[in-house]
This record gives sequence, structure tokens and C-alpha cells, in this order.
Amino acid sequence: MFRPIPEAALLRRAPYRLIAAVLLILALVVSVILLFSLEQEKLLLQGVTQGKTVPTDLFPALWQSRRDLTLVALLVFLVSAIGITAVITFLHHDSTLRTLEEVKGLARNILESIPTGVLTLNRSGIITAVNPSAEVVLKRASTDLLGHSYESVFTEGDTIRRALDAALRIHRHMCQKDLPYESRDRTLHTIRVSTAELTGDDGRPAGVILQAQDVTEWLALERRVRVAEKLAALHTLSAGVAHELRNPLSAIDLNLHLLEEEFKEQGGPAKQAAYYLRVLNAECRRLSVILDNFMKFARPGSMGLHAVDLPALIEHIVALMRFEAEERKIQLEQRVSKDMSPVLGDETQISQVLVNIVVNAFHAMPNGGRCCIATEERTEEGKRLVEIVVSDTGIGIEQEDLPRLFEPFYTTKSGGTGLGLAIAYRIMQDHGGTIHVTSVPGNGTQVVMQFPVAVDHQQSVAVGS
Repeated sequence: MFRPIPEAALLRRAPYRLIAAVLLILALVVSVILLFSLEQEKLLLQGVTQGKTVPTDLFPALWQSRRDLTLVALLVFLVSAIGITAVITFLHHDSTLRTLEEVKGLARNILESIPTGVLTLNRSGIITAVNPSAEVVLKRASTDLLGHSYESVFTEGDTIRRALDAALRIHRHMCQKDLPYESRDRTLHTIRVSTAELTGDDGRPAGVILQAQDVTEWLALERRVRVAEKLAALHTLSAGVAHELRNPLSAIDLNLHLLEEEFKEQGGPAKQAAYYLRVLNAECRRLSVILDNFMKFARPGSMGLHAVDLPALIEHIVALMRFEAEERKIQLEQRVSKDMSPVLGDETQISQVLVNIVVNAFHAMPNGGRCCIATEERTEEGKRLVEIVVSDTGIGIEQEDLPRLFEPFYTTKSGGTGLGLAIAYRIMQDHGGTIHVTSVPGNGTQVVMQFPVAVDHQQSVAVGS
């Protein structure tokens, strides 16, 4: 929308309009006088032609008056022409300026409305323009940015500062690169950054423009879609694979037991043979666990969900894992409210998720530590949710590993199958919930699970459909 012409601009034009009017009136008056003089000459000439006596001393004065009037008329005409031309030129110039103001206003409106954050800097590194989206993306007010040097705004090592350093100092610009960005509240985001050179009217470099867009949620959505696609492919494949491998595995396991019995009847196997048997039995058990996980993915059909008492379920799991926690010198805590709303789910599957997460926490603390299970009931976007948070003080997870934790067969543990968290992710999807992991290497990990509150305790939902 174009902005209206300011009142000051209208006032500036008023004197020029007055001058034009005065010049036109003056030209009109002189024209009337000239016409009157010409009419007097006409009458005088008519008298001469009609034989009337005319004083001879009137002729010089008459000719002198005619010349003066002619000169005045020409002068007034020139002045009027110049004045009118000046007024027309001013009005054209004013119209051009107004058009430029309207274009600037339109550009300003566009800049303020686009979702991409924009910063402009001059050659000295001073921030000269900031749009509202840049304030949101960078988590900084415009008052903290405008008129300040970018070196005083962004700390040493900041990704935005490094991008601006490269653009201003060595003229190396960036084209849509995703960079980690830590805001002042210590929250880590992913910012898609691009820089370009600004040129002045003379064609010389005048500064740098930086565009920044927060793509944290978008990338998280892409990762969730990617994981869901892999899970879907695994779900299709797992049923056939598990079925085909179960039978030969059972045969191998049975024959190993028969072989052990045969060795016992002969006085026991040799030391090396006994070792081989232990390895084979261990690998058979490991393969059996993998096949069980495959079967969990391949479990078809529907399962009736019902209201689950999470506080009672968590208390039961803590009681079961208390001994292992003591053996590992881990302090297992629970901060669970007893009057929480029930969630809609399956107790067995929810227990499987919680046990898997707690076991992972134990493995992350080989030298002991603290593991805490806490709950909270909240409302987000009009939906009532129950949140379970499992936190530990373990070794943590590297940032580059976090996006892939829920991918099947991806693991950071030696000897792990990479299916535990993938199964947990699948179960949370079946329950209409979410699971999210945050971690700081050396300071521990936090797993957040959210379940929808059971509105109708008799509700039944199809799982895996």
C-alpha cells in the first residue's frame, strides 16, 4: 500500500502555485492595458483618416507609449513563461520525488513483511538496517543492532560474525549455508545464512547484505519424515525377514543344545570347543533379540488403547530397575505427581519405551551418576499433554549424532543394534505422542516424551495403521 503524501509536501508546493497565479494575473493586466492602448491608437488613426484635426505633439508621445508598452508586454511574457516553466519543472520534480517516496515505502513494507531476516551493513561494518524478521531470527532487538558495529553485537566465534567477516574483509560471500547459532538465552538454532555485496550509485562496493532464516523446525520436520520413511520401509521388510530367519535360527539353537548334551555325555568338551560353544550361544541369543525387534516392527493390526496410570507405571519400573541402579552406583530418582490425568496407551509398550530410555541412561554413566524420571501435565495448542522427562548426568551425545538417533540401525554404542530408539519412536507415533532428545557432551542427556491425555477412558485406537 502506498503511503499518502505528507502534509509538509503539500505546504511546500503552495508558494509555487501562488507565484504562478500572480504571474498569470499580471500577464492578464498588461494584456488589458496593451489592448486599451491599441484601441486608442485605432481611434487616433480613424480620426486622421476621416480628416479630423489631431494635435501633432501627440504623435511622439503616442509612439513612445507604444514602444514602452510593447517592451513591458514582452518582459512580462518572458517572466511569465520562465515562471510557468519553473513551476511545471518543480511540479514534475516533486511528482518524481513523491513516486520515489512511494517506491521506498513499498520496498520498506515488503522488507518488513518478508519472513527472512535482513541486515545491511556499510563498509565500516556498522549495521544500517534491520527488518522485524531479523530481530526474531537473531533474538535481538533492533535497538541492539542499528548503529552498532557487528563486531560489538556478535561475539568472537559466532557463526554470523564469521560470515560477515568473510564478506566484508575478503569479499567471500555465502550462498544459503546452514549454520548453528546460539542465541543469548543459550538456545541452539540452525540458521540458513546468505550474504551478498551492496553497491552504491557509482557501482563501487557500499557494504554487505545478510539474509538469515531460522530453519530449525523445518530441518527437524525433514528428519522426522526421513525417519518415518525408513521405519515404514523397515516395517514392510521386517515381517518377511524375521519369519524366514526364525526357523533356521531355531534349528541352529536346538542343535547347539544337542551338541552340548553330547559333549557332557563324553565327559565334557575341550577348552577350545567350550569357548566356541559359548560364542555360538551368545550370538544366537543376540540374533534372537534382533529378530524379536524385527517382529515388534512387523506387528500388524490394531491394539486397543486404554487409560494408563503413568505414576503407577513409573513407580513399578523404578522398583524393577532399582537393583541394577545400585549395582552401577547410579542414583535413580522420580519426581512424579500422583494426581496426573491418565494417558491413552498400552501399558506394555509404554513400559518398553521407558525401560529402553532408562537403560540407555545407565549405559551413559559407566562410573555412576544420577538418573531422574519427572512428569508434568501441560497444555499446548489447545491439547492436554502429559510429559515424561528422563534425564541423566552421563557422557552425553555429540550434536552431529542427535538428528540420527531414531534411525533404524544407527547407534553410538559398541555392540548395540540401533533398533532400541527406533522402536521407541515407532511406539510414540502409534500413541499419538512425540519423543525428543537433547544432550550436552560431558553434561548428560535429556529425553522428553509427550502423551495425549485420555479424554475418553473407553476410547480404542488402531495401532500401526
